[in-house]
Amino acid sequence: MSESDNMKKDMPWLEERHQGREFLRINYFELAALFLKNKKWIFGTALSVMILAAVILFLTPNKYSSHARILPSGKADRLSALQELAQMNGLTSMDENSSELFPVILKSRHICTAVLQKEYPYRNTNITLEEYFDTNDPDRLLAALAEITSVSMDKKSGVIDVSVETRSAELSQAVLQAYITELENYNIHKRRSQAKEASKYLEKQLVEIEKELKQAEDKLESFQNANRGWASSSNPEILKMLARYQRDIEIKTRTYLTLRQEYELAKLNARKDIPVVRVLDQPSLPTVKSGPKRLSAIILAGFAAFVTAYIVVIILNSMRRAGNGPDRESFQELREDLKKEFPRVIQLIEKTRRRQRIET
Repeated sequence: MSESDNMKKDMPWLEERHQGREFLRINYFELAALFLKNKKWIFGTALSVMILAAVILFLTPNKYSSHARILPSGKADRLSALQELAQMNGLTSMDENSSELFPVILKSRHICTAVLQKEYPYRNTNITLEEYFDTNDPDRLLAALAEITSVSMDKKSGVIDVSVETRSAELSQAVLQAYITELENYNIHKRRSQAKEASKYLEKQLVEIEKELKQAEDKLESFQNANRGWASSSNPEILKMLARYQRDIEIKTRTYLTLRQEYELAKLNARKDIPVVRVLDQPSLPTVKSGPKRLSAIILAGFAAFVTAYIVVIILNSMRRAGNGPDRESFQELREDLKKEFPRVIQLIEKTRRRQRIET
């Protein structure tokens, strides 16, 4: 017995592994021959899918996208070294009084609901977005509006890009303008800042100290009316009470003046603390459609159909070879199981094989 036979006897898996390599080895000549044999069916399938895709795409209405750009605003130290370090460590460093919150505000339910409630020009008439989307369900309306809206912010420059895409150029521009308007309204009337909160607190304190000052003045007036000769009196009790009332009025007056100055300063800071919506590019009126990209979609559909058809041919050829090979019984069992689980798929495969036989 030769040495190789001894090795096979001791290691039977060696031959099986070798056969496995031969089985997994790709025969490019066989694949090429298989392609040439079935080229009509492969190209026919790809062409049919391309024609179907072309019909669907040409029936799909054009879409127009309106774009706007918002400049960043906020504190000068918004991109300080400490905040950059926090961003690198995965920590949030968003300034609540800067324009970094604009994308979140634009996507909020509050802004989207306000946009949905407006009327917009559409094909020589005015409609609501409920009519455009053909639904009055609130959740579906919000989802549909989010689908046609895009909001993104450049992390380096802070510039915010907003776009809206609909079947009408005028409608896209009008909806995007509504977004900008609602953002400005929310920013001015709804958004709070630390300086604004401080001004409200100081305003309340001013009201309280003004009441206390008036009460102190009334007490002094009442004491003077009760003691007519207080100006020339030498009574130590009267002088002591007069000094106490005057000192109380003087303290409250100074407190009132200080709070008044801080209140006026806080009001100025509150106006500066809320970031202004600085629109660099107003919502555009698109003149060129943004979609659908018909030619590229048709080519992509044809390529996908071509590859899929070729893979199906390879699989069918492999199944045919397996059905005629030594594993025929196992293949037949698998085939019967597949027929039970996927009857329609098996019928389609059988029809394809019959067509191939007729063509060949």
